[in-house]
Amino acid sequence: MSIQDSICPLCGKPSPRGEVCGPCRVAKIQWLECPSRVQVVVCPTCGARREAGTWSDLPWEAADLVGSLVRRSLVFHPELRDVDVDLAVRERSVNRSTVECTIRGRLFSVPVEGSCTVEVEWKKEQCDRCSLISGSYYEGIVQVRGTGRRPSPREIEESRRIADAILGSLNAAGERLAFISKWDEHRDGLDITVGSQRLGREIASGITQTLGGSVSTHPKLVGEKAGKQIFRVTYSVRLPRYSRGDILVVRGKYVEVIGVEGRLFRCIDIESGTTRLFREGQIERRAGRREDSTLWQVIFRDRDLLGLMDPSTGITREVLVPAKGVFPPGSGVHVFFDGERPVILP
Repeated sequence: MSIQDSICPLCGKPSPRGEVCGPCRVAKIQWLECPSRVQVVVCPTCGARREAGTWSDLPWEAADLVGSLVRRSLVFHPELRDVDVDLAVRERSVNRSTVECTIRGRLFSVPVEGSCTVEVEWKKEQCDRCSLISGSYYEGIVQVRGTGRRPSPREIEESRRIADAILGSLNAAGERLAFISKWDEHRDGLDITVGSQRLGREIASGITQTLGGSVSTHPKLVGEKAGKQIFRVTYSVRLPRYSRGDILVVRGKYVEVIGVEGRLFRCIDIESGTTRLFREGQIERRAGRREDSTLWQVIFRDRDLLGLMDPSTGITREVLVPAKGVFPPGSGVHVFFDGERPVILP
């Protein structure tokens, strides 16, 4: 190989195989492209962020988001290696940030360094979900009612918890337009206004799976869009006649409902402590609820009799000792009254 074959044809410096050397190649290449401005679109109501035309609820921090967007906006030569990017963020106003970028790397084995300035614009825009909510849009209502009664406070609270859990699950799966726009508790029960029919179906199903009862659907045509009929659906959840905590009378004995399994009620016999399943037709009546009981103090025990002191009057009353349970003097027991008859609850 001759000397002429091993030098750069542009600068004359040594170069393997007589090719253009690295510094000369770098000098003729624009290895860094930097945009002058980057825009961030966020919803001022819920904090969702829009990117590439799609809204996202992923959590973000302003500093981390700025850094990520600016880094992705920088365009490097495909041969750039060992890239190191330093960013210095300066807040100019509530909706403007300036980012000073310093980029280092190696291009064709030659160390390179460049810098640029990117302005970040924060734009506030209402997202698709918040826009629907503010426009009072909805696709269904879940109505929670009791059979022959109003749902208990526990059932109302449990229905709310179930609805919130299902909503969170759908949102986490990416269904942003599943939302609850209104809770309305009134004398008949609870109404849950939902933004999607899928959410309504799953809430109604979740409530009946946990609390028992049945669901019926009542669609209503409200218009057309692009030739497609639009319906709003009422999901009527009918809870069973009896619920957990009810004190019932079955075959002359008192039982307490501890669970609902479809159309069956799982009950514990207050006297014997045994657990059985009953159909609604086997139940004679409802005597009350566990929360109707009061705490009485055991004063004495005399064979089959317990002396209990009424906390409101201080008067001692004698009742029969239940078959199950230990009642030492000084302890407390819950007493439920069915008319004038006192019943000791386990």
